[in-house]
Amino acid sequence: MDNIAKTRMRLRFARLKAAGDMSHLEQIRALRDIAAASGLDCCPAKHGKNLVPKMSFGPALSAGYESRCEYADLYLAQACKEDVAMAKLAAVKSEAFSLLSVKRVPVFFPSIEASVSAARYLVEAEFEGALTQAAVDAFLARESAPYARPAPAPRPPGADGQSAAPAGEAGPGTTIDVRPPVMSAELDAAAGTLRLTLKTEPGKNVKPVEVLGVMAGRELKIKKAVREELYWLDSKGRLEVI
Repeated sequence: MDNIAKTRMRLRFARLKAAGDMSHLEQIRALRDIAAASGLDCCPAKHGKNLVPKMSFGPALSAGYESRCEYADLYLAQACKEDVAMAKLAAVKSEAFSLLSVKRVPVFFPSIEASVSAARYLVEAEFEGALTQAAVDAFLARESAPYARPAPAPRPPGADGQSAAPAGEAGPGTTIDVRPPVMSAELDAAAGTLRLTLKTEPGKNVKPVEVLGVMAGRELKIKKAVREELYWLDSKGRLEVI
C-alpha cells in the first residue's frame, strides 16, 4: 500500500437495524473492515501496531439509531473509477451496512465532519394524541426549550465508567436548550412520524428524541429513529447535501 493518496472516494452507507447498538468506534472498525476486504489499493494509516485503510468519517450517531447517510472518505493509492470502487465495495457482504453510493472528491477536500452543518432525522413514535400540529407550532414559536438529560444510573461496584456522550453532545445530568438547533419540523400525525432538521454545532448538538419529548410534553415510545441526510450550508445559508 502506498501512503500517498491519488484518489479520494466518498462512500455513503445505510446503517441497518443490525448496527443499531454499535458505538462510533465499532462502526469505524466495521467500515474499515469493508474497505480492507474490498481489494482496492487503499492508502495505509497506522492504528496502534497495525496498518488499516486510511479513512475519515462523518459525525457520530447515537446507539439505537438507523441511518441512510453514514459517510466515510476512503483514500486510494491509485487512480480509480467510481463504478469500479462501487462494485468492489458492494461485493463485501455486511449485515450491518449497505453501500448506497460512491463519489470521487478532491484529495484535499474538507473533511466530512468539518463540512456538516445540519442533519435531517425521521422519528417514528406512538404519539397517542400527545403530539399535534399545534404542539409543534408552539415549540417552533418558542425562543428556548430547556431539557434536563437524565443523570446516569449508579454503577455497581467494580463496573466500568459510563460511556461518553457522542462528540459534540453535552453529557447526561446536564440541562440543555433544545430549541436553537431545530431548523424545521414536519409532523405527519396519521403516519406517526416527525421529521426534524437539526443544526450540528460542537457542544450544542441535541438528539431528535429529546426534541420530540419536549414538543409532546412527555416521553413517547419510539419505534424507529433514522438519520436521513447530512447537509452543509452554502454562502447564502442554503442547505446542500454533503
